[in-house]
Amino acid sequence: MAISTIKGLYRIVKQRTGFSGRTVNSVISSLGHCLWGTAEDFKELSDILINCSNHGANVGFSGFIYYSDTVPFYKKHRQDIVSHMEQTAAELGTDIISMVQGFGVFQHSQKPTTSEIGKALWGNYHKPELTTLYNVFAWYVLEEISHAWQRYLEDHPVLAEKLSA
Repeated sequence: MAISTIKGLYRIVKQRTGFSGRTVNSVISSLGHCLWGTAEDFKELSDILINCSNHGANVGFSGFIYYSDTVPFYKKHRQDIVSHMEQTAAELGTDIISMVQGFGVFQHSQKPTTSEIGKALWGNYHKPELTTLYNVFAWYVLEEISHAWQRYLEDHPVLAEKLSA
């Protein structure tokens, strides 16, 4: 079955990432789209996700640029994000702290400490000094969803070609 709608993209990404439908829909919404968008909206959203997959969330995508967007996103979806990160770290044969410290966004800056990461992931209260981590964790979701969509298109070259035309 060929995917031709945002709702179809939503189902594929949800299945391939393991994120909850609420989190996937929130990413789509934050990027300025809805599940019942037009064919043109579907193509535009696909382009955004491919661009993010290729270049990373830190290059700037609507709804994921400002702390005023990313921090509430992380707080709203924290449980789903942390669960996904724990599962991913286990699949990679590492711990979540090492995985986060290895994120490319920290390549040219000081890596967050074990304590900072722990507080950001499992702490009870929002701490302003951890805002950068909350932001990075929102970007993590966007990138994971983007990578899942790109892998789907790689497995379905006819659809990829149609969307790139």
